Parts: sequence; structure tokens; C-alpha cells
Amino acid sequence: MELADDIAYGVHDLEDAIVMGIVYREQWQEAVASQIAECGDPWLEANIGNLSDKMFGPHYERKDAIGALVNTLLTAIQIEPSVQDGVNRFDDPLLQWNATLSDTMHHVLGILKRFVSEYVVQKPELQVIEYKGQQLVMELFDAFDADPKRLLPVATRELWQKDIDEGKSGRRVIADYISAMTDGYAQRLHATMFTGTSQGPWYPIR
Repeated sequence: MELADDIAYGVHDLEDAIVMGIVYREQWQEAVASQIAECGDPWLEANIGNLSDKMFGPHYERKDAIGALVNTLLTAIQIEPSVQDGVNRFDDPLLQWNATLSDTMHHVLGILKRFVSEYVVQKPELQVIEYKGQQLVMELFDAFDADPKRLLPVATRELWQKDIDEGKSGRRVIADYISAMTDGYAQRLHATMFTGTSQGPWYPIR
């Protein structure tokens, strides 16, 4: 799962950034392609130029390039014994083995992740959007936590009450309720509760 998350972060977030016009060919060439061209993997070194052209080409070519990068990373995964201090300490067969990337592909994935972090995640314009989303979630949580019997939907309220009856705070139920919302739903709900500018229904269907 960790490898899957890393690959999704390094490759698919990159694709989204290219589609949205957040990163440009010159940035990619300088920070990624030039390093991958000397990464030590014969196939990548030979094809990075073609992959770069496709990455910033038409939609279908970009999909091909993304697929090729993902496939290259996936096929470099190895299944090895889980070793700690030189010893495999696990008896459970589910823990005795671990999925790892080859050193070369680990380096390549690191290049991709650093690029996404520097040119996408840490970009001030996106940080402003992320901050706004954080404020929205916190304000929703504070409102539900302040008056859960009044504001929570019936099914969630029952879960909250069960939590309270068990001597818990009920806040996990509220957090789970908010985390299950789509972005659009949370925005409409927040607008209805705090500004009165919601467009369309926000209320739960159950």
C-alpha cells in the first residue's frame, strides 16, 4: 500500500498537475528528465525523451506515457523477506515478506515525488486552496461538535449517541461523518450553515 501511494503521488498527481497547467515542460526537463536520463535504467534512459514528448502532448499520448512510467515502477517491485537487524522476526506469513522497489527505481520515484512536492504541493497558490479547505473542515467539525443533537443527521446522531453512552467523546463519529463527504457536498453544507449562499440541496438523502 505504501508503494502504491508513493507511485500514485509521484505519477498520477504529476499527470493532474500537467493537465491543470500547473507545471511546464521546461520545469519537467530540468528537474526530472535530465536526472532520469542518467538514472541507470537502460529502458528509461533510452526512452525518457519520447516519454517527455508524450507527457506534454495530446491526452492519449500523455495517458500512454503515464502508463509506461507506472508499469516501469510496478515491474521493478521485488518481494523480499521482511528483515529487521538482519533477522526475519515474523512468524505470520503475512508479515514475513515485504514489497520493495529496486534501488534504481526507488531513486526514480524519489525524483518524481520531489518534483511534485516542489512544483505542485508547495506552490503558494495551491497552499492557499488547501488552507481554505482546512478551515472549512475545522469549522464544520466545531459546529457539529458544539451542537451534535441538533445538527447531525439522524443516522449519524444515533452513532454519536452510542459513542457517548459508551463513555467516549463522540468526536470520532463526527470526524468520520465529515471525512465521508465529497468536496462539493462539504462546500455546499458549509455555505448553507455559515453564509447562506448554497446552490442546490446539501442535506443527506438518508
